[in-house]
Amino acid sequence: MKKFKALKIILSFILALIIFGTGFLLGLDFTYKFNIRIPRISEIIPAKIITGSNITGDKGEQQETAASIKSIEQAIELILKEAINPKTKNELIAAAIQGILLKLEDNHAEYFSKEQYAKIMESYKGVMSGGIGVIVTVNDREQVEIVKVIPDSPSSSLDIKQGDLIKKVNGEEAERIALEEVVSKITGPVGTDVRITFYRPSELKTFEITITRGTFTIPNFVSEMIDGNIAYIQYYDFQEGGAEQVEKEIDSMINNGAEGIILDFRNNLGGVLDDAVKLCDLFLEKDRLIVRVTGRVDGKEVSRDYNATEGKYPDIPLVVLINEYSASASELTAGTLQDHDRAVLVGMKSFGKGTVQTLHVLSDGSGIKFTTAKYYLPLGESIDGTGIEPDIKVLPDPGLKTDTQKDKAVEEMKKLLK
Repeated sequence: MKKFKALKIILSFILALIIFGTGFLLGLDFTYKFNIRIPRISEIIPAKIITGSNITGDKGEQQETAASIKSIEQAIELILKEAINPKTKNELIAAAIQGILLKLEDNHAEYFSKEQYAKIMESYKGVMSGGIGVIVTVNDREQVEIVKVIPDSPSSSLDIKQGDLIKKVNGEEAERIALEEVVSKITGPVGTDVRITFYRPSELKTFEITITRGTFTIPNFVSEMIDGNIAYIQYYDFQEGGAEQVEKEIDSMINNGAEGIILDFRNNLGGVLDDAVKLCDLFLEKDRLIVRVTGRVDGKEVSRDYNATEGKYPDIPLVVLINEYSASASELTAGTLQDHDRAVLVGMKSFGKGTVQTLHVLSDGSGIKFTTAKYYLPLGESIDGTGIEPDIKVLPDPGLKTDTQKDKAVEEMKKLLK
């Protein structure tokens, strides 16, 4: 099974990979979508707002800190005046911030320009502009690989498939360079064209497509009724308000005869922590533990338990589909339902991302994201680096002619409904 070093959403956040605009997203981030999408720290654990005025320490410490900050300012001014390779002040400030984040040795830490940060906020609303509509990741060979094509996007009507590799963008190599750089080459003004060279390993085929960048809605989920009594919901992404929309869809499908639900989290790279909690809440009895998040706030170790309220569907049969692209928020949801024996998990072992990133906006409108916490499933396990094993392992059809995993999920649901 493939193991990816990072799932970055080409947009901002959860570095994950939807070439929606500019930016990235890892997951619990965010996006790059493979973190639970950037929850704010106040959503993780109740605490005072962290601002510059929260710096602690005695007077001597504060003076030393002020002097150190002044040194950074002086370095920037000297470089602006005398460096033989001139840079703008904004470029130097961004480099300084990136250097600080690099010191964290945090694979999910990221700096976002003002424009990228704005795109992240836009992505929470499920709308992206200036992209081509694909979700990508960096695979274990340092190649940019297509995870999913977004429906009704510029790429949806083209011959682009999951597993295709992006080799060149406008004739420039796209391998062994930062995903952020690849994304910046692909995204651009709405209505302009980008020429991408793809390689399809399954057919040993190289081909080129010119795609017109556009604005499109990023769907939260799609649904269908199977055999008249099985509600199938493919949940693409954990967005703000997503669980509420799914709840309305479930109500409608139950009114139309659904007796069991299949939740498909395959290729779901993560999203908003709060949305994952709310989705779990729909299917659990009151006071059941959903997730425990532990991290640091104001320099102190803190922990918070998220517990279920009054679950709306605590008894309806559930089957959950996962695969190696299921990460972060999707793993949290699948793992929680598995721990409480509320769902049968079908598919392949999940990605294994059990950390939380927080996104902070800076005074100039730019933003930073870094890991602030880890989450633990109800039975106390962290899936970070290990992933979740399905109850029933099913390999996908190599030829992609039939969805063997979905077929197995339907088979298991029929057993539950007997």
